[in-house]
Amino acid sequence: MPLDSRLKSTIYALYLIQGLNYLVSFVTFPFLARTLGAEGFGVMNYAFAAIQYGVLATDFGFNLSAVRDLARVRDDRQAAARVFWTVTWAKTLLMLVSSLVLLVLTFALGSWCEHSGVFLASQLYILSSVLFPIWYFQGFEKMQLASGMMVVARAATLGFLLVFVDGPEDVVLAVLLQAAPQVIAGLFWCVSGWGVAPPPWLRVSWRELRDALRASWPFFLSAISTSLYTTSTAVLLGFFALPAQVGVFAAANKLVYIAQGLIGPLVQATYPRIAQLAAHDQPAALALIRRAWKLQGGAGLLMTLGLVLGTPAIIWLLGDSYLAAGPVLAMLAPVILLGALAYVYGQQTLLVFGYERYFSRVLVIAGLLNVALMLLALAPWGLPALGLALPDAALRAAACVLAVEGFIVGAFWWRARRIHADIAS
Repeated sequence: MPLDSRLKSTIYALYLIQGLNYLVSFVTFPFLARTLGAEGFGVMNYAFAAIQYGVLATDFGFNLSAVRDLARVRDDRQAAARVFWTVTWAKTLLMLVSSLVLLVLTFALGSWCEHSGVFLASQLYILSSVLFPIWYFQGFEKMQLASGMMVVARAATLGFLLVFVDGPEDVVLAVLLQAAPQVIAGLFWCVSGWGVAPPPWLRVSWRELRDALRASWPFFLSAISTSLYTTSTAVLLGFFALPAQVGVFAAANKLVYIAQGLIGPLVQATYPRIAQLAAHDQPAALALIRRAWKLQGGAGLLMTLGLVLGTPAIIWLLGDSYLAAGPVLAMLAPVILLGALAYVYGQQTLLVFGYERYFSRVLVIAGLLNVALMLLALAPWGLPALGLALPDAALRAAACVLAVEGFIVGAFWWRARRIHADIAS
C-alpha cells in the first residue's frame, strides 16, 4: 500500500525535526558525558531512571490509549474535547500521587538521599509529562508541530547548558536544564494554542475519570512491564554497581536510544493511521503494517550496523573514562533492530487490532524475566558467586537487555502472524 501524501508529509516533517533535534542531542550528550564524567553521568541517569516510574504512573498508558481514542473521534470537536479533559485531569491526579511517593522515597532510601538534589530536580520530568500533551498532537497526526516546539525549546536552553554546566558539581543544574524544554513548550502551547488549538472546556465526572483509568489499565501495565526491562535495568545496576558502571551502561544505552529515535517518526506517523484503518478497512491497515515492517526493519538494520562500526569513534568522542563502553555498545546495538520489529508486531499490529491483553502479558513476562536475569547476573549470590558471569557489570546488564528484547520480538511475532493470516484470508 503506497503512503498517501498527508502521511508522507508527516513522516518527512518529523524526520526533518528529528534531524534538528539530533543536532542538539549530538552536542549535549557528549558534552555532558565528558563534563560530568562517568560517575556524575551515572548519578544523573540513575536519578532519571528512578523518576521515570513517576512519569510512567502519570502517563498511565494514555500515550497509547488516548491516541487511539482521539484518532477515532478527532472529527467530532466535542468528543475530542472530552477525551482531552478526561485524560488531562486523570494525569494531574496521578502526577500528585506519584510525586508524593517519590518525595518520600528520596529521603527514605540511602542511595537516593545521598543525591537528593538530583532526585528532586528530576521530578520536573513528571510535571512536563502533564503540561505538554504530546499524545493530543499525535492523535490529530500533528506530531511534527509538537516535535518542532520541543526542538525550539531545547535549542533555547542549550546555550545555558553549555555555559553554566562546568563539572560534576553541576549535576542538578544539568538535570533542570534538560527537563525544562518540555515545560517551556507546554507553557507556550497553553498560551498560544499554536498548531492544534486547545479544546473547549468541558466538565468531567469522577465516573469518566474512573472509566478512562480502567480503559488505559492494560496499556499502563504494558508500560510498567516495559520499564522492568528498560528503566529498571539502570536502577538495578545502580544498586549492585558503582556509579561509574552505571555511567558506562547509560552512555551506551543512550546511543542506542538515540538511534531508535530515528525510527520514532515512522511509528508516530503510522500508528494513528493504522488504528483508524483497522476500524474501517482492515486489509488497508494490513498493507500499511507491511509497509512499516520494510521501512522500520531496514532502518533498524542499517543503524545497528552503523553503531557497531562507529564504536571506536564514539568512544574517542566520549573520553577515556568510557573505554569500557565499547563492548557494552556492541552488545546493545542489535536492540535497535529488534526494537523496530517489536513496534511493528506489537504496537502497530497487536494493539490496533484489540490484543491489548496478550500485548500486556508478553511485556509482564519480559519485565519479570529481565529482573530475574539482572539479579542472577549482578547479585553477589548469583552467577558472580560461581565465577560464571561476565567481568563487567555494565556488560552483564547489556546482555540481559538483549536477551529480553529478543524474547519480546519472538512473542509478538507469534501472535501477529495469526492476525495477518486471518485478515489476508
